Amino acid sequence: MAKLSICVPSRNRQIWFQETIRALLDNPRDDVEFVFADNSDDASIMSEFMRAHRDDPRVTFLPPGPVVYSMVDNWERTVAASSGDWVTVIGDDDYVDPDLASVLRKVELLLPDVEAFGWAYASFTWPESEGAPDTNIALDLTHHFIDIPREWLIRRAYLWADATTTPTHGFSIYHSALSRRLVERIRERFNNRYFEHPTVDFDSSFKSVLLGTRFLMWQRPLSIHGICPLSISSIIFDPKRFQSANSTFHAEVGRNFFEDASMEGLPFVSDMGVPASILATQQWVKHSAGFSIDGWQENFARCCAYYCSRFRSREDFDFITDLYRSSFARWDGGRYAHAFNPAYAEMPANYSAFSGVKDGKIYLNNRNTGARTPRDIYDMMSALAPPLEDVVIDPTMLRRPADAAPAQPVPA
Repeated sequence: MAKLSICVPSRNRQIWFQETIRALLDNPRDDVEFVFADNSDDASIMSEFMRAHRDDPRVTFLPPGPVVYSMVDNWERTVAASSGDWVTVIGDDDYVDPDLASVLRKVELLLPDVEAFGWAYASFTWPESEGAPDTNIALDLTHHFIDIPREWLIRRAYLWADATTTPTHGFSIYHSALSRRLVERIRERFNNRYFEHPTVDFDSSFKSVLLGTRFLMWQRPLSIHGICPLSISSIIFDPKRFQSANSTFHAEVGRNFFEDASMEGLPFVSDMGVPASILATQQWVKHSAGFSIDGWQENFARCCAYYCSRFRSREDFDFITDLYRSSFARWDGGRYAHAFNPAYAEMPANYSAFSGVKDGKIYLNNRNTGARTPRDIYDMMSALAPPLEDVVIDPTMLRRPADAAPAQPVPA
């Protein structure tokens, strides 16, 4: 059995999918399994491309089915086809280092009961993404391992503590690795499926935090979250595209989760962007699991304010802020409206994301590195740190979050 399964579901993004496959298979290690699932309208493109890899025993290729799969079902069949001791999922425009398998072996020797392993992945905007914002990548050279209590994660995930655009708790199967025993526990607990809610990454993270027993985070990046021109991430700050994207999304899923009983009394809709969508996912998982926890409302309002403040144009800021302000005014008689205080910050016309060294981190501007792919930028970052095969993990490298004590008792 493979130590690690790397799963890559895809739909109609063959150019980037092919580049991701090339980058992954360039690594020769034989303890990694690759599951590539094509859900595209034209099956011939990827079928022809995969001919060159049909004799690679590490590869499982899933072609399109008789009908178009929803995103949930495509992810479901991808993970269901995996068999590794650990599983991670990346997008078809992303990259993860297959040498993660060697890190997982070392983690197991030190902490055999770890069930979820995360890392500080970086984001990369593909050069052909026109109009994409100028961004940078921060590389922390300290590389501590953070042993995170479940109670701390519950507070971050379900109480929205210290949330930014979204809750910041991690440990989704997306750009993290979950042990096979945790993945199967999630499937057994939630209707014999790995994924149920269409916001699949947060569906996974909320469930893993509920059911996992031990969580370890490494500050070193091991993967790159790519943003290509067709990426969902490219529209999260573009409200003009919300409605059409959500219409397509709900049509593929066959339902609107904002209309479920779990959202009763919460006046938020999908056209309000990221925080509202994550709220719907969270409420659905809580309702499905019979899990209840209170005290999240004001933190959620602050998260929404932070999200609104990230919009670059005054027009977009006013539009999204008005939607949220109206909802907070209606929600529970305006009880949480005082915590929603977005502030517009105009971006300078000649803005350029910072490059250089600051506060112990190295910042690389996406546009100035010459990188053409996520693999390129990952290799640049990796050159500044020891090879993964040479990393020695011992108890002196373990840390705990400074605020690890739970804010309140957590229901079982």
